[in-house]
Amino acid sequence: MVHVDDLLFTGSREFWTQKFLPTMQQKFSVSYKMLGGTGTEINFLKGRLVMLSDGMMIAPGTSAAKVVECFEKHFGHARVQKVPCGSALQQEDNSQKLTPTDAKNLRSVIGLLLYLSRDRVDIMFGVKEFASAVSSPSLCSVQRLRKRIGFIKYTGDIGVKLPFPEHGVGKFKQGTEVFWLLETYTDADWSSNKARRRSTSCSTHFVNGCFAYGSSRSQKVVSLSSAESELHSMIGGCCDGIFIRSCLQFLLSVDVEHHQFTDNSAARQLISRQGVGRIRHLSGKLLWMQSKVMDGDVITHQVPTLWNYSDV
Repeated sequence: MVHVDDLLFTGSREFWTQKFLPTMQQKFSVSYKMLGGTGTEINFLKGRLVMLSDGMMIAPGTSAAKVVECFEKHFGHARVQKVPCGSALQQEDNSQKLTPTDAKNLRSVIGLLLYLSRDRVDIMFGVKEFASAVSSPSLCSVQRLRKRIGFIKYTGDIGVKLPFPEHGVGKFKQGTEVFWLLETYTDADWSSNKARRRSTSCSTHFVNGCFAYGSSRSQKVVSLSSAESELHSMIGGCCDGIFIRSCLQFLLSVDVEHHQFTDNSAARQLISRQGVGRIRHLSGKLLWMQSKVMDGDVITHQVPTLWNYSDV
């Protein structure tokens, strides 16, 4: 017996109803759901896809109420918070370790948050910090998580709206000759973590102005300057952008223009020139992206911090 789950079909309704579905039903037992009119929804990969009159909304499959209920069941009431997190989240933690039972319960809550944060960039950074402490959680971890749960209680369920794409219109870049436009925004906080002194690399990707993917990752090295920290973030974001662009070109059989934005002029200049100069310890990270920029596969831009979407 072969069981296949989580397949998403997109295309014309006639091909689905007249050819694809009848052919599959002749050989397999098939259960399916279809997006019909406005307000209909389907579940796919732990998420909900809801049809709107002017586009589609993607919402996490795990509800905010479920996460709040799981936390308050084991650790008590969480007050409503209007801010997702504070600077205390990256302070050094020397508090007492949790008991095995409490540590197990805390990991269950963080596991639910990992599902929730995949489609919510507003809590992605905090969940990443909590997940890095699950091996040995402490009392301080519970108090910090309590504030995050309070913010989720305040905001409730949030979805990402995907409007119908327009020709060559993105968030910041507009008026290109190609229809499909991929924008990558990267940013980093230089050595903000007081315990490990490792920066966080963040990237957000938009396809014709629609949010496609976001990431928040701790860097594996300790950056010695803000330019180096931003450079590592640009490299990671560019890798994700190249993968997203390859997927789009495979699915659509068209050219996709890739633009990368950063608010750090020093890092952008390092990528835009050729050679390593005096920063030879970065040569392994630099050279391949410099060739991508020179060949025109990736176009780099400067963007004000106020308009850098990954700054959140």
